[in-house]
Amino acid sequence: MPKVVDAESQRGEIRAAARRVFAEHGVRGTGLAHVAEAVGMGRSSLYHYYPDKDALLADLVDDVLRQERALFRACLRGPGAPLERLEKLARACGQLFPEWAVFGRMILDLRLEDATLMKRYFRDLRRETTAVIDEGQRDGSLSSELDAGLCASTLIGAIDGLLLQYFVDPRAFPTPAELADALCAVTRRIVVR
Repeated sequence: MPKVVDAESQRGEIRAAARRVFAEHGVRGTGLAHVAEAVGMGRSSLYHYYPDKDALLADLVDDVLRQERALFRACLRGPGAPLERLEKLARACGQLFPEWAVFGRMILDLRLEDATLMKRYFRDLRRETTAVIDEGQRDGSLSSELDAGLCASTLIGAIDGLLLQYFVDPRAFPTPAELADALCAVTRRIVVR
């Protein structure tokens, strides 16, 4: 009797292996043969799930961005006052820097590969963050003198900029908890009167 394989589960295993290999060798330095070896399957079996490297990268980028979007949404749409939700996002991101830095090279390569995809992604994040800042401005808890969209861009830029620095030189930073505290303080300075 032929072996029954859950295709989505197998794609998940392939994506996990691809993340490790791309993180180690970069996008340009990795071929499907490397990924197939890391996941423990033959190249022809891998081609059944991903006909080429671009298809695998597209799925991997979607997966990474879906996870990041989910984090933003969980923090920004959760309970609490607008400032509390923004600080929850800052704290969650700061705590995840060590994990994200492992995939830093891959993330940088992927962001450079498809600027159109990244433009949509950052627009989504700005829209979500701007909505929370707008809410805080309407209820008076956040400064109404500020441009909400620009504040959202600044917050996202602070997170991404710190992530890039953490990837390049993690030893230059304190513990993730202290980094999260600092990011929360910066968030408050950006949006509170």
